[in-house]
Amino acid sequence: MSDMKYLLAIDIGNTNITIGLFDETRLVRKTKISTRRHAEYKALIRRFAGRADAVKSIVMSSVVPRASDRMRKTLGKAFKCPVYNIGKDVRVPVKNLYRVKRQVGQDRLVNAFAVKSLYGAPAVIIDFGTAVTFDIVSKKGEYLGGLIMPGIEMSLCGLYEKTALLPKVELKEASSIIGKDTVNSIRGGVLFGFGAMCDGLVSKYRSVLGGDVKVIATGGNADLVKRYAESIDTIDEDLTLKGINLLARQDIESRAAKK
Repeated sequence: MSDMKYLLAIDIGNTNITIGLFDETRLVRKTKISTRRHAEYKALIRRFAGRADAVKSIVMSSVVPRASDRMRKTLGKAFKCPVYNIGKDVRVPVKNLYRVKRQVGQDRLVNAFAVKSLYGAPAVIIDFGTAVTFDIVSKKGEYLGGLIMPGIEMSLCGLYEKTALLPKVELKEASSIIGKDTVNSIRGGVLFGFGAMCDGLVSKYRSVLGGDVKVIATGGNADLVKRYAESIDTIDEDLTLKGINLLARQDIESRAAKK
């Protein structure tokens, strides 16, 4: 790594922590670690990011408060730079129209900001993570709300854990919409089912929002589900990291202008 100063963007989710190293707007590299491996945060991130003085700023988005507290303390000791939390230290400049605003995860607001900035609005954002979320951005760039449902892996585990005879199934491409054995029936049910759900909901959102609605999918299973959902326009696996970086750059510029 050169003497260039980088920004470290961290997205703390329920299952994984995704970390991206940015040189201005370019994502230099990224990695994932388990959220539960908190004892190894320092070593894993230092190994990923390199020298402590190579990072000039760290910005985190988190839906796991205990993990973000541990991460902040760990990074504060490991790197010679400030550590900021989105929602506390950095505000997402998106009008939040949720009835109870604090119930919206910061990652969902970050995604709304990223999509508005990178792809335009109105938009539907589908995040295939531990849960599957639909987030709706108005033509004005407002966060309107959305839907939350069990994720694909959670659905597969639920079938296995809550039934006597259904097997544990690895998530792979489904062979047919008409399953000829139990394993492929489960895979097809999940993938064709989630694909049809996406198409059906997007159709309803288009009728509500009107105009040219962008449909952006992100999360670990987005690329797989896109094969079964005609409504998804774009896959952006790094949407949240890009949003964190955009917010951080904007905040840094704003702070510098006030000095």
